[in-house]
Amino acid sequence: MKTLFRSGRVLDPSNGMDIYGSVLVEDGHIAAIGQDVASDDSTLIYECSGLWICPGLVDMHSHLREPGQEHRESIRSGTQAAAAGGFTNLCCMPNTSPPLDSPVLIDYILDKAAAPDAGGVFVAPVGALTKGQLGEQVSDLSALKKAGIVAASDEGAPIQNSQLMKRAMETCLQLDIPIMAHCEDRSLSSVGSMNEGAVSALLGLVGVPRSAEDIMVARNCLLSLETGCKLHILRVSTWGAVELIRQAKFLGAPVTCEICPHHFVFTEDSIHEFDTNCKTTPPFRTQNDLDVLLGALSDGTIDCIASDHSPYAPYEVDVPFEEAPAGLSALESTVGATLTYVTHTGMLSPLETVRKLSTSPADIVGLEAGTLQPNGSPVAQITVIDPNVEWTFDVAQTFSKGKNNPFHSHQFRGKAVLTFCGSEIYRDPFFNEERFILP
Repeated sequence: MKTLFRSGRVLDPSNGMDIYGSVLVEDGHIAAIGQDVASDDSTLIYECSGLWICPGLVDMHSHLREPGQEHRESIRSGTQAAAAGGFTNLCCMPNTSPPLDSPVLIDYILDKAAAPDAGGVFVAPVGALTKGQLGEQVSDLSALKKAGIVAASDEGAPIQNSQLMKRAMETCLQLDIPIMAHCEDRSLSSVGSMNEGAVSALLGLVGVPRSAEDIMVARNCLLSLETGCKLHILRVSTWGAVELIRQAKFLGAPVTCEICPHHFVFTEDSIHEFDTNCKTTPPFRTQNDLDVLLGALSDGTIDCIASDHSPYAPYEVDVPFEEAPAGLSALESTVGATLTYVTHTGMLSPLETVRKLSTSPADIVGLEAGTLQPNGSPVAQITVIDPNVEWTFDVAQTFSKGKNNPFHSHQFRGKAVLTFCGSEIYRDPFFNEERFILP
């Protein structure tokens, strides 16, 4: 079986490619790429004029909730949402019930993700950094790596003890796996529900100071510099964290970081209506933070864009603001938000946009993904993006069980319209039949 993605803008940051051409897939693998790729009468053709042909997108920060929290999301619904969002790979976080701290649970995740009724995307589990995510004893990370984890994380329960964090880094250094660290000093943030400042005072809500994030970013960067352990900082939200990461990189620490679209679009002012869809961890910050974050995304200090997909059941979100859980269901809005607020505003070129959404996250966790090079991945992973289609994001039309998303009803420009992972796994209605040519 041959499939040709014809006459689009081919964007492959893994080799600096930005050309108008075609990509040929044969028997599920990329066979040729270039400006003049031949086809025959047996070839299925996707006409991609005016579209981007990119490596499959990689989301390195998603919560699939299974096992134990299937009322919020399941591996099936989460991977379907990923495919609809343009992702062919995602890293699932370990804060499930029970946490992903044993090889049996890693096997469970991989088996469920490979099931025929799942979304068809690759799932890379992230193991719990400490047993039960209790912050008391480092997990058996060697066994977890053999089972298939690509990183370890304290996501949802950040390690407060510096000695324990140092020991965890020394272990991960020996195993050559990165630590994904949620940076939060709980002694400063535990009772807060939004950014600490004038707006929180006006609304009568307890605030989370930016120092809660900055202190832990500084500690973890210093420990990374000392131990040599690869450190990936999750969901950066403050200008102080950006400057600390920039300095750590300058000093030679193996540190990377990510930003989520909601942190470069929304500010604390969005909470005036007490909309629980706007409650996140870390919280929306100020316009000054947002401006610095966008600059850091543009200059490369921030390495990648991640969704932080955190779905909740509707009844969990429909409560007073201070009682609501923090997070949003974001896999299906990430591409639209990124193109609308970053690419089309000139902050990132199309090639750099794809790098932040695909090649960089794949490189950080060592996935065979993020490239259009022949034999660069187990099967052909391709995302086709319409950069100019205008559409309205509607949570009622999403695959995810979670409908908690502040982007609901937002007008976006740009959308993933076809996701291909060995074969077609999702085709959006915007990709009309005139572009779909059967052999």
